Parts: sequence; C-alpha cells; structure tokens
Amino acid sequence: MNHFSSKKIWLVGASEGIGESVARMLAAQGAQICVSARSAEKLQALVASLPGAGHVALPMDVTKPENVKAAWQDLSSRWSVIDTVVYNAGAYDPLSVRDFDLEKTERMLDVNFRGALRILDCIIPGMVKRKAGHIVLVASVAGYRGLPKALGYGASKAALLHLAENAKIDLADSGIKVQVVSPGFVKTRLTDKNDFNMPFIISADQAAKAMVAGMAGNGFDIHFPKRFTYIMKTLRLLPYRLYFAIADKL
Repeated sequence: MNHFSSKKIWLVGASEGIGESVARMLAAQGAQICVSARSAEKLQALVASLPGAGHVALPMDVTKPENVKAAWQDLSSRWSVIDTVVYNAGAYDPLSVRDFDLEKTERMLDVNFRGALRILDCIIPGMVKRKAGHIVLVASVAGYRGLPKALGYGASKAALLHLAENAKIDLADSGIKVQVVSPGFVKTRLTDKNDFNMPFIISADQAAKAMVAGMAGNGFDIHFPKRFTYIMKTLRLLPYRLYFAIADKL
C-alpha cells in the first residue's frame, strides 16, 4: 500500500508553486487533501483538478488568527482526524538592511513564522491526545545563516527551523512525527523576484518530488537539491571570520 493512501492531509500554502505540486502528487498517491491559501478561486480550481474524491478547498489568511481558527473549526467538522499538516505558506521580498522596510519585514515574519504558530496552536492538542500525527514545516536554506538581501525572509526561516527542532525534541516519544523541509532555489513566483544568479535552481515539480519522498520517510531534515544544500550546510559550520569573508563576495 502507498504510504499516503487514504491519509487526510491539510496543506497550508497550496495555491501555486511547490504547494500546488505537492498537493497533486499526494492526491495521485491516494491521499485526501485539504488545500488552504488566500485565493479561493485558485484553490477551487486546484481541487477540481485533483485525482480522487473528497478533497477540500479551504481559503484562509494565516496572518489573521480569527481566520485560522475559523478554518480549523470548519475542517474539524468535516474530518474527525487529520493525519498530516504541512505548513508551506510563504512570503518573500529580496530586502537588504541598507534599504530597511519594516512593513515588508513584518509581513514575511507574520506569514512565514507566526502563521506556523497559529496552525500549531490548532493542531497540537488533538495530535498529543491521539498520540499520533505528522507535522511538516517548510523552511529554507536561507535560514541556515545570514545572507545578502535576506532581511526578514532569512530570519523568519531561521525561526521556523528552530521551531521545528523544538517540536522534534518536545514531541519525542509522543507518536507525532515532525519534519522540516529546507529547499534551495526553486523556480516559483517568489524567486522570480530575484535579480541575482540562483545556483542549481530546480522546478516546483522537482522540489515536490523530493519533498514527498522525504515525507514518506522518517528523517527529520528534508533538504534539496543536495548539490546545493550540502554547500549551505558546510557554510553553516564555518567560524564567523571565514564565513563573512565568503559572504562578502556573494
């Protein structure tokens, strides 16, 4: 039997890009999918195109706590059990500290990190009570170390990585599987904003394939493409003097 067959999966941040590709792949493997994002029109079109039956389009703005709670109550009334929750909502603007923009920075922190907290607030109690569940938080290699033009985005993804590590430790032996996903550059609407070279960039479908394969396993750290992410992991180990000397040339 396929790992995801008959699983009920809530995918937050699924209207396009990696999230949309992941939704299609999981549905093709027999999962029942609930997709959430702000655009009701895109979600409804996606659900209508997914293989299988029983999929749900659940519009939601993760920056609005009352909106998240209402969506959770709606989904809970439809599904008695949610097996897996994937937090893939993301906001990104390339931003240097030299051009500090508080509004954009707070927006990225709110979507990328605080939104995840709002979702966890809804799902954790039930998973702990059932002693079962699967949580997937989509971070980024941008959270590994400080990078040029990554104000807000890098900090929010670093916070998400830290949160995933906290959850992994605190939920050990709880029956709940926790995983973090750290993609490199993926061709999406967000990376289209970049005006710099993006080494080893991959398509959303390639990213989704690697992500779904990782979700089927038991490893905590899902990262891709390996030829790039291992470089970033190595940079993570360098002392500051050496790292800053390299970063100045990026």
